Amino acid sequence: MNNRPAPFQWVQFTDAALDDLRSINDRARPVLMQVFTVLKRLDAGQVRPTPLRDFAKTGDLTDCGKLVVHTDGHPEYRIVVRSAAGVFEVSEVICVEERTDDLASLLAGIRLGRIANPLRRSDTQRRIARIRAARQARQARPSGD
Repeated sequence: MNNRPAPFQWVQFTDAALDDLRSINDRARPVLMQVFTVLKRLDAGQVRPTPLRDFAKTGDLTDCGKLVVHTDGHPEYRIVVRSAAGVFEVSEVICVEERTDDLASLLAGIRLGRIANPLRRSDTQRRIARIRAARQARQARPSGD
């Protein structure tokens, strides 16, 4: 008998979101397990995303929402989903990332092409790279520091 949970029915994943999940698995498997728990609750209609807004730094994300993931001993994570049917009955996972420095929202804005200004988009991409580099530096430090 197979004890694996059923696949997602109402939640879809972008390729970039799947890459996020692989990266989280490499960094912090307990976070990944909690992410899937939250996404299964979304798929079952047990939770609703908190609507996002239109900000200059992220672009218009009003068709998106966020879900918060809390895991002991790890940073808080955000799952950004986009409504695939005008309501969150069918959701497309855009990104899953740490809350730090609005990384999830910045990635969503870039991935969805919502930051139209080329200079702002370039600045946002550099900011994302700095946030990720800082995370790598934190993870590379010995745990006694």
